[in-house]
Amino acid sequence: MALNPTSPVTGATISGLTTPTYTITEDNPPDGDSRKWVITALGGTQTGVEVHSVSSPFSIVVTRPKQFKSLGRINPVTGAYAAFPTNETRVRMYKGATIVSGVVSSETTAVFDARFRIPAGTDLSGNDVEDIKALYSLLGGFLWANAQGMYDLATTGMLK
Repeated sequence: MALNPTSPVTGATISGLTTPTYTITEDNPPDGDSRKWVITALGGTQTGVEVHSVSSPFSIVVTRPKQFKSLGRINPVTGAYAAFPTNETRVRMYKGATIVSGVVSSETTAVFDARFRIPAGTDLSGNDVEDIKALYSLLGGFLWANAQGMYDLATTGMLK
């Protein structure tokens, strides 16, 4: 299945946002190994939230490895693999943010950067594809269930 998010994307519940949705539009990626989407419209109640613009980005970039690695050969003497290379995919989200209202130079960008390092060979049928599925399933569920807590951590510094 190709990476093709359905628009609009339903956001997780966080205080101050009522049934948030995000209309995403595919944009030109930074390179041929990436896909990029920008947020072009908002749904629900999101007072003060801005959609993507040049000076205030709101985007998602997914990048695959430039060259995929495969599992090496077994050492005929030891019977073990010499190394387990990994293939890294990356998900980055950018959101423009203003530090001080009315101050021209206070616009900056908040960034979410997740890197997934999957050992080569786990993609092969009969190996451990179920564990890789579980990793992504847990990630989606954890971020969904803990969106409020992650926001609270970012704004209060409290990790409880």
